[in-house]
Amino acid sequence: MKITHLLTTLFLLSALSLTAQKEETLFNSTDIRLSGIWASIDHNYNFFEDEYAYARGFNIGIEVSRSIYIGYARNSFRQEPVTGPDNRRLDLYYDGLQLAYAPKSERLLHPRIGFFAGGGRATVEGVGDDPVYVLKPSAGLELNATQWFRVGLEAGYRFITYDDIPEYNSSDFSSPFVNIALRFGLSWND
Repeated sequence: MKITHLLTTLFLLSALSLTAQKEETLFNSTDIRLSGIWASIDHNYNFFEDEYAYARGFNIGIEVSRSIYIGYARNSFRQEPVTGPDNRRLDLYYDGLQLAYAPKSERLLHPRIGFFAGGGRATVEGVGDDPVYVLKPSAGLELNATQWFRVGLEAGYRFITYDDIPEYNSSDFSSPFVNIALRFGLSWND
């Protein structure tokens, strides 16, 4: 009789402990969580046929699960390159959504893959201006200098899409680029 009571009590306690376990949901998962806030000053070097252009920008956003970055970014040329069939000066600015994936971001040196999508305006000296859509895939390395400062070096290609400025097309404004990013922020662990 004592063994039956003991087994029944053990069974009830184990059943109670099973119902006390926390349920995992999409927004309450231990794998997906807000893990940081970061801002960046970007120094972007764009390479055209015969010259390069310097662009500067910034981005600000959140870090999710120590490896995914979602933010807002803005860039504009500080040095206008000569491009197109008439060798005219080009001015370009754009802003939009910045996404990045940095696996193993807790390591001193780690990879970073980025993607930007947004809109802006291209202006050609003496011809006119037009809205543009910009896509920028990139890949590179990031160095954790301190807990609150990171340095990134990335390369990619900036695709510009539009067709309304006379005698110019998207390939006149699309170009490869190298970006040096100085990132400030904080990541935390749960």
